[in-house]
Amino acid sequence: MLSSTSERHARFRFLRERSPVHFDADIGGWCITRYDDVLTVLGIDAELPQPLPKRAIAHALKVARPVITLCTVELLDVDDVTFAQSLAAAAAEAFTLAHGVEAFAATAVETTQAFLTNALTALREHPGQAELLRSAPGLAGDAVEELLRFDTPIPIAPARSTPHPVVLSGRTVEAGEVLVPFVAAANRCSVRFPGGDRLDLRRKPRGVLATCPTSTALARLTGEISLVRRLRAAAR
Repeated sequence: MLSSTSERHARFRFLRERSPVHFDADIGGWCITRYDDVLTVLGIDAELPQPLPKRAIAHALKVARPVITLCTVELLDVDDVTFAQSLAAAAAEAFTLAHGVEAFAATAVETTQAFLTNALTALREHPGQAELLRSAPGLAGDAVEELLRFDTPIPIAPARSTPHPVVLSGRTVEAGEVLVPFVAAANRCSVRFPGGDRLDLRRKPRGVLATCPTSTALARLTGEISLVRRLRAAAR
């Protein structure tokens, strides 16, 4: 029997291949699953907090780094669920206090916890990849990017309303329609990422899409600091 994650990605693959711009009556909008189309939709303005400037993100990450490192070491002996929950909460608190913008606090926790949970599950299900990362910690940056791509923490971005007609995969969607960008589906699009359904920590993926770039920056740093330590602790 397929796991829920496998079933979700099987559904995403079907939509990408057969119906990349798919109207869903229950959602009341168009489900968008191919990389280039999702990138276009994400460029449509949504009523969301604007991402922090890169300089502000870099400063907040610098402040949060020692907190994440210390918490990782303190949590190495707990189970995966507690590890993901507790580390995400500590990382998000440090990050939010550093940049002083409460608008991203809940999303930072959600994104970081989901990323850690997904990454640990993927590494458990792909022991060869886990061993690769354990033995070659220099791969951590590319590995985290690949893990973000392989099972994107927040799979569906907030819907957008088209301000004017837009052409997606050859279909014209009229103004005023609702577009729902399936970011997780786009990140496995084989046109952008050949063999997208395969986890490959040596891939060096570029252009991985995120629902919230600010929160994903925190998830990325947390993964780079914690995953190798977690894998090595589990091997003891």
